[in-house]
Amino acid sequence: MAGKINVLIAEPDHMRRQSFVTWLRQETSFRIVGARSDCLEVRRPNVPIAHLDVLVVNVDHLAPAQLHTWAAIHLLLLDARVVALTDGARDDVLESALGAGVTALHPLSVEPATLRRAVRNAAQGIVDFDPTLIERARRVVLQPLTEGQIRFGGLTIDLRRRDVIRWNRPIHLTPLEFSLLACIASRDGCPVSPEELLERVWHAPSYRGGTLAQVHNCIKRIRQKIEPDVKHPRYLLCERGWGYWLQDPTMPRLGIVLGASRTDVPSARDPNLSIEN
Repeated sequence: MAGKINVLIAEPDHMRRQSFVTWLRQETSFRIVGARSDCLEVRRPNVPIAHLDVLVVNVDHLAPAQLHTWAAIHLLLLDARVVALTDGARDDVLESALGAGVTALHPLSVEPATLRRAVRNAAQGIVDFDPTLIERARRVVLQPLTEGQIRFGGLTIDLRRRDVIRWNRPIHLTPLEFSLLACIASRDGCPVSPEELLERVWHAPSYRGGTLAQVHNCIKRIRQKIEPDVKHPRYLLCERGWGYWLQDPTMPRLGIVLGASRTDVPSARDPNLSIEN
């Protein structure tokens, strides 16, 4: 990432806030543009804010049940990616943060090196979740899968009801968009080529007038609905020459079965992964 990474810290506890500032200043690529008790203080006209890349925020002090709190964050801080910190004790906080699409989730007791890594990754759109917090979120936020449901992280696709939810937030897809997503989901993480999607979803292979633009445009619309960060997809990925696949972004990516060893496949956490529209 070119230039400095602008970071805003929102932590009501003064001593913890100062610790976060000290830890992050040890990374020369970071620029601390503010350290405040409330990230929404940027609403005040006398508080200047530079272009922000990453917000580090104690989400235990937000109003998790109020969607407008997260809406205000996304509106005021625009393209900033969120590193959420929590003690993990409240189910509604986990559900709210993950439903809002935070890029990183770690405990308030995070180690300095882990916090710096999370900020670096967040600036590149790479998810960075604490395994213990994610495991707890799976238990307390997500409902057990029923027949006909497929899940990739917090994204649940119900093939019978033909609906999609992400961390308990419903996502509306058109019938065509759902059919395309379901087709990819049914492959259990293995890629599906655009040509195959044309034949299976549109029933119109290229020799019968189907075009790859139909697939790419539909994929773009789906990503706009299911992805928290469209510029850096975490659920619906694509690799040139292979096709589209769905992944669980909360788990380390081992690779895709393509007749080659799984370790030969680029990692979905790799910022150099080739993503197509």
